[in-house]
Amino acid sequence: MSYKMDLSDIDRDGAVSITRQLIDRFVTAIEAGELAPEEKLPPTRALAAAAGVNHLTAARVYRKLAEEGYVTATVGRGTFVRALAPAAADEQGDDWQSYVLPDREASYQEEILSDAFRLARQKGMISLATGFPSPRFHPTKELAEHAAQAFAEEGRDVIAYTNPEGLLALRERLAESGVRRGFADGPDEIIVTSGGQQAIDVAVRAIVEPGDVVVVESPTFVGTLAALRSTGARVIGVPVDEGGLDVAALEQVLARHEVKLCALQPACQNPTGADLAPERRARLTALASERNFFILEDGVYADLRYEGERLPALRREAPGHVVHVNSLSKVLGGGLRLGWIAARGPVLARMTTVKQGADFHTSTLIQHIAARYLATDAYASNIEASLPYYRERRDVLLTALEKHLAGEVRATVPRGGHHVWATLTRSVEERLLYSEAVRNGVSFTPGGAVTVERPHRTSFRLSFSLVEPEELEEGVRRLARALREVRRRSPTAVAAPFS
Repeated sequence: MSYKMDLSDIDRDGAVSITRQLIDRFVTAIEAGELAPEEKLPPTRALAAAAGVNHLTAARVYRKLAEEGYVTATVGRGTFVRALAPAAADEQGDDWQSYVLPDREASYQEEILSDAFRLARQKGMISLATGFPSPRFHPTKELAEHAAQAFAEEGRDVIAYTNPEGLLALRERLAESGVRRGFADGPDEIIVTSGGQQAIDVAVRAIVEPGDVVVVESPTFVGTLAALRSTGARVIGVPVDEGGLDVAALEQVLARHEVKLCALQPACQNPTGADLAPERRARLTALASERNFFILEDGVYADLRYEGERLPALRREAPGHVVHVNSLSKVLGGGLRLGWIAARGPVLARMTTVKQGADFHTSTLIQHIAARYLATDAYASNIEASLPYYRERRDVLLTALEKHLAGEVRATVPRGGHHVWATLTRSVEERLLYSEAVRNGVSFTPGGAVTVERPHRTSFRLSFSLVEPEELEEGVRRLARALREVRRRSPTAVAAPFS
């Protein structure tokens, strides 16, 4: 700040507290105009040093000034004298919280994820950023009937506490599927979670410690990337191509690092829609057994397959090394928040403890409803009915890319899932393209939000599950318009190399 406040004569033994004395000095300076409106105050640590007090005392001074309406604060910018006098201010606000909360800036991934939810509700916006299941396939009538049945049969127990592992009846239904598909041998290997994201988070927190080296396919699911980074581990990305995770590249990482965990989606990968090739599956599980690292297998899109044969879960090949996570979110509806983990050995007990610490257990009522639903053939019928619907939208989106972005983009044809992964043949600044696209009324998921490293190409994920065919066409048209505008401003872009 330009005004230098003399704090040398603070009375440290007087009847008035040091905190109050410091507050009064600032108030006097502000009211006298010696500290002007919108003038920036020194950081709390600088104030603490100048006044000979600790950092918490300095923070209390600014907090009280904010409560009294003299200053305002913004995380990452600092503390400023209010433009309005306290008496004229409508409210004092919650600026004091900025001094108490730990410093933390939102990551790029978190900003994009927040945008995806916000922009999807914005009038006139065509959102190609959210891959949720279409509401037309939400089995609301069946679930309502199962809820009523659960209350009638279970009475008060339907909303009572249950075990952290989950309701036995539901785990038995999941285990029946697990035996067929290879992700579990019985209900004792399953923990029910509040959605697939919690399943990933619980598994990662149980296995990974700060400083560990973890590997994840790149690009990947943004939630997986966020969960891994939150542990303080070193996250290394391994490329994904038409054969899934590049296991040869993983071996290069293993030659230099002791890897604790490798996270991937081996079937209908998000965002590429690729499957892990058979020879890569075999080599990956062999490496896990040889080097003793965990594999985190995410199977959330495996049921939504348009092409090729269904693959057994990777966990079948190495049940002691693979932790399988899954959910009902991509088929029945994300708001149900019903997922699960399958594993065995000490890691299973560790994950149970982590799950218990997070929320005791997943909603008992939701588990009763899901157990009854999965006891019928309704789940398989739902998938059978929805696949033609999603396949049509996938094909419309691919055709629109060929029509409006011919020569500008290379798109992979997903074997399953709700997304198309596309890469520009001539790179542009990703954030400029994203901003311009939103300005033109279309949103997408930028590649930088789902990759570990800073990408040398401009890629993006386009989601089609919630969008009608004519809107998909219009969305790509708007994206093409945005790209032309960005290219007009930056005409020196060169073609990015494709390996």
